[in-house]
Formats: sequence, C-alpha cells, structure tokens
Amino acid sequence: MPPNYYRHPKIFTGVDETSFASAFAVEEGRFTWVGAASEIPSGTAVHDLPGPLVLPGFIDAHTHPSYIALTVDAVACTVPLVHSIPEMLAALRQHPNAGKGPEVWIEGWGYDESKLAEHRTPTRADLDQVSTTQPIYVERSDFHSAVCNTRALELAGITAKTPDPHDGKFGRDAGGAPNGILTEGAKNIMARAKGPADFETDVAKLVRTSAYLAERGIVAVTEMTCTPREYQQLDLYREAQRRGFKQHARLYYNFDALQARPIPPIPLADRSGQVAIGGIKLFMDGSMSNRTAWMRDPYPDRPFDSAQGRPWTGMHTSSREQLAAALEFARANALQIAIHAMGDRAIEEVLDFYADEEPWMGAPGRETPAPSVRIEHGSVWTPELLRRARDARMTFGVATNIDFFFCEYDSYSENLSADQFARTYPIRDLYGALEALALSSDTPATTWHDPSNVFLSLQAAVTRKAYNGADIVPAQAITLPQAVLLYTGRARLLGDTRDLGCIAPGFQASFLTVSEDIFDLNPNALMDTQVTGTWIRGEQVFAR
Repeated sequence: MPPNYYRHPKIFTGVDETSFASAFAVEEGRFTWVGAASEIPSGTAVHDLPGPLVLPGFIDAHTHPSYIALTVDAVACTVPLVHSIPEMLAALRQHPNAGKGPEVWIEGWGYDESKLAEHRTPTRADLDQVSTTQPIYVERSDFHSAVCNTRALELAGITAKTPDPHDGKFGRDAGGAPNGILTEGAKNIMARAKGPADFETDVAKLVRTSAYLAERGIVAVTEMTCTPREYQQLDLYREAQRRGFKQHARLYYNFDALQARPIPPIPLADRSGQVAIGGIKLFMDGSMSNRTAWMRDPYPDRPFDSAQGRPWTGMHTSSREQLAAALEFARANALQIAIHAMGDRAIEEVLDFYADEEPWMGAPGRETPAPSVRIEHGSVWTPELLRRARDARMTFGVATNIDFFFCEYDSYSENLSADQFARTYPIRDLYGALEALALSSDTPATTWHDPSNVFLSLQAAVTRKAYNGADIVPAQAITLPQAVLLYTGRARLLGDTRDLGCIAPGFQASFLTVSEDIFDLNPNALMDTQVTGTWIRGEQVFAR
C-alpha cells in the first residue's frame, strides 16, 4: 500500500528549536518522509491538515492515568469549582453514591487548603457534616495527603492507638485521636480499607481515560506509582489496549509496595511494546505545598521539630537501604529508577547515593541512552546540584512541573523563603544542563480543574507568571520552541519513547492540529489553545 501524504504550511517537527516542514508521508503508522510540500510527487493524493499549526504528539513524562481514571467518578473539590469548605461539602453531597449505604464510599479530589477561604485543611469533623454513616475520602490536590470522615476511619481500623506508618503520619487532635488527615504513607491504610479493585470496572475507566488524553493531544504517558494488588497493572493496561486504549504507556511500580508484595523477574516481553513496564518509583520526600518536601534549610516560620532536633525541614521518606535495594532490582531487570525528589536536600541525597554508580540503561555505545535514574519534579536546585547532575558518572534525567508553580503559587510563596523561592523550578538552567529533560503534568496531582492542559505548562514556562499574574522567577523563562520540545523532542529522551515526539522519518506518526499558531500568539493566552485533532500511529483518534 502506498504512503499517505499530508500537507500543511506550518509543521513544527520537534527535532530541534527551529525545524519546520510543510509535508510528510505516513506508512504503516510511521513517518517515512518529511519535507517541503513542493517535493510531493505530482499526481499524488494529499490530505490537507486543518488549522494554523501542526505539532508532534505530546509526551506526558510523569502522569497518573490510573488516578485520572479514579477521578472519573469522584467529585472535583478544586478551583474554580470549590473555594471554601462549605462549597466542598456541598459538592460531596452531590456525589451519586450519597445515601447508598454504610459500605458505599463518597470520594472527592483536588482540595488545597491555601486556596480555601478558611486557609486550613478540612478534618473528619467537617466531612461528618456530609455523612456519619457513609465513608468519605477526599484526596488533596498533590495526592500526597487526604482527608476522611469518622466512618472511613472506623472501616480502616484507625484509632488513637494506631501508630504512624514509617513513611507517613495520621493527623491528630489535641487529645491524640485521629482527625481524619492522612499524610503520605498513611493513605495506604485507607486504600486497603476501600477493598479490592474491580478489574472490569478499572479497564473501562482506563479506556475512557485514553479518550481524555487524546483530547489534550497526549500520545504517550508514563504511569507513575503502580501498586501490585489483586491484579497487575500491566494486565490492566494490556486489556485496556485491546479494548481501545491508544497511548504508548510505560508503567513504574511503587518500590515500597513491590517489596511488600514481590513480583517475579520481569521478562523482556513485559518491557517492550505499546504498553510495558518501564521502571520502579521511590519517594525521597513529600510535596512543597504542604511543607513535606525535604529541604536543606528550614521552612520559614515553622516551630522547632523535636523528632528532627531542629526547625522543620520536611520529610525524608526513603532510606539508603531502600535506595540500594532499588538499584539491585533495577539493574537485574533493566528498568529505570524514578525518584520523587522535590526539595533540594532530597535531590542532594539522590545525587549522593547514585552519582558515582555505573549506568545500566541503553545499549553499549548508544549515543544518548535513556537515563538510568530519573528525578521526578526536581523542584528546588542550587548551581552545585545542577553541576553534579550534569557531570555525574550516572545518567540522570529530570521530569519537572512548572504547572505546580503556576497553580500552587499561594502555598509556594507562603511556604518558602525568598532564597528557596528564587531557586524553584529553574527550567532555563535545567535546559542547559541536562539533555534528558521534560515538562510534565503529574495529573491529577495539582490544584487545577484541567491539569493535563499542556498549553498551561507551556504558558507558565515561557511567561514565568502564576495563575494570578504573580512572577514566578522570570529569569528562568525559556522560549516557546524550547518549551514545546520539553513535551515532544526532548521529552522522548527521558525514557522508552525514543520513536515518539518528532515528525521525522522512522518515528511513530503521532501528531496534532491545534486551534492557534502558538508561535505567533500572545504568550499570556497560550493556555486557551485547544487541540483540534490527534493522530496516534497514523490513526486519527480525536477530532474536536
């Protein structure tokens, strides 16, 4: 069968910051030729692509499709829909499960106390106003904390005598009783209380999530933090693939959970294909917005922490023994290590442990092998940390999140000192230091009603302004072509997506049409751009 030819006056190829084309050919799901429309053989049938611009398909290098699938049936408790605790309670009362019995859960997601009128975290006393007979569970915007009601605590068996887990803590009232706030690993106990997953239901939700991603131009994802459970997520994804999940996906197993529920060695067949296992995930610290990211210097205006013996500097959640065990497992199974590290002290600990180790990813002699260790979020850096990451024997990559700074400005500006704030998300410096670098969304773990909107991240990276117009370190702005590359051509280098992200011969024919020529647009209007069409491996999977 002859190739299909496509034509458009402005095609950004994603190969570098300046390369454009006006035509390409697609055969068996791959680009076979890219060039000028005038070079198409005469008499050839050509598809004219609509709109003002064509882009490579977006790669979301750190996201959570399975969490997105969970929020499909949960109530959104985030701006611009919810601005106060009473509004949050009103939203939860509208959940379709309300009134259905003492074992039926009411769930929500997305609250951020810094954006609530009360400027405090809701507690079980608040949620008990919705119901004392049904369990209620609401994820915070960063998915590192949550809150539940009294009934949920009862089902989980959490009482005043329940000790904090090693990697988290239960909020408590003045008398020591749990107040419903669950931080980091404390959420896992509540997850078990919600009971076993339903495979068929989860497959259907994941297929619906594929359509959600396609509408936003996302053609490849890394599913961060898979947890071995009643079924394996790889089985879930592959069944969803058979039923219409279109994206290229790489799955990263939560290493803590993997140690508690070991799985057999991972064969090559499970590490290749459209859907496969890509790595393991560890957590070095918490989040910036709730002051659990591990910092070198104390958070300002925090009381002395008796457990640390110094002012509060956040949470350190992975031991060196865990880092060593992860290294052994990743080497043996040819997988990446991805480490959540937001604070500068957490990043320093990653570099201290891994910088001098021999990389293991990629074929010998490969010009740019995928990094063996990925730093996820990498929020606060010093010039010395950047130099160490660049010059290390280990190959490091970074998937970072300027969208956090954009959406969560209130908590970042309140929680960080002036020096810490000035070193937050230094995208320009990262762009110059590391080839394997990507912007990502971490959906749904941020305070915004549509966190998977790539154009929001592009706008924040270029303008370095928050949602309210406040500056977020303007000196670290990058150009729009550079920002697009961090969702396309550069993002592909971060993992097993090397034949995606570019409109170039040999690459998968995954591309987009969009509503605006973003290169001629006022940068402050970028987030209003819409994807009008998405093609994955030559097949159109979305049309607006």
